[in-house]
Amino acid sequence: MLRLRLRQAVHGLVLCAVAAATLSCAAVESTAGTDDPAVVVGPDAVARDQLLAIGRDLELRGEARSDAVVLNGDARIDGAVQGDVIVLGGDVALGPSARLGGDVFVLGGRVNAESGAAVEGRTVAYPSAPSSLVLLTEGPVLGQAALSPTVALLNLALLLAWLLVALVLVAGFDPALTATAQSVLERPFRNFFAGLVAVLAVALTFAVLTAVAPALVGAPLLAVCGVAILVCKLWGTVAVFLAVGARLLPVRLGLAGRPLAAALCGLLALGLVKMAPYVGGWTWTIVTCVGIGAALDSRLGRRDPWFA
Repeated sequence: MLRLRLRQAVHGLVLCAVAAATLSCAAVESTAGTDDPAVVVGPDAVARDQLLAIGRDLELRGEARSDAVVLNGDARIDGAVQGDVIVLGGDVALGPSARLGGDVFVLGGRVNAESGAAVEGRTVAYPSAPSSLVLLTEGPVLGQAALSPTVALLNLALLLAWLLVALVLVAGFDPALTATAQSVLERPFRNFFAGLVAVLAVALTFAVLTAVAPALVGAPLLAVCGVAILVCKLWGTVAVFLAVGARLLPVRLGLAGRPLAAALCGLLALGLVKMAPYVGGWTWTIVTCVGIGAALDSRLGRRDPWFA
């Protein structure tokens, strides 16, 4: 009877998640073409500090003496940028008069350069990056009002992505994932600080490699760093779901007894917290740091050395 109820609960959760994903797709499309006013730098204007557009487009016809960063929006460059142009979740359009002194990096979009545009650095674009990757980094939520319906739908889409990740990892790597979840239960504070240091170290590595490393060396290292931190985030966060669910479920249905039920219970609990304005974002930031730290502490659930 209990197994039947758990199976029915899982089916219901999956159906709700699919419905949420259907609604969230429309939300993502609507936010990509947001009606919010764009960040505009006129022909005679000079931006001395970093330009940052969150949840809106950037139109630059003047000069930017630092970097230009756009999250969940498009960038139109018809002027000069002495630094890098970084766009997550949008396209970059370079006009004939565009002059870029740094690199162009685009995730989830394309670079369209018209004849006459000049880029002194590297141009890297991942137009086919899965939307789940952008969702897992929570990029589309940035720049939106915390109480807006759009954020609620995007959070539901994020929870659907985590549901799929949890089902795959628990089904394929149950013993190893359980070992990482045990690390979360035994050493949460240590794992939090280890994960925080790891995230800061990767961010610093990205900055250094982008600034000084040649393309032949820097590009592979950047790819390795990005994949490593993403794997640790996915693995560790699902392990946190397991650990939280094990605390909420009865002892006989805990970590070792029903790992899938524990993971779904933890995801549901943390998902409800995530829907809370302001508190949810900070809570999931802590979850990310704890998960990455636990993944490193448990060697992704391995008991043998990394290179054995």
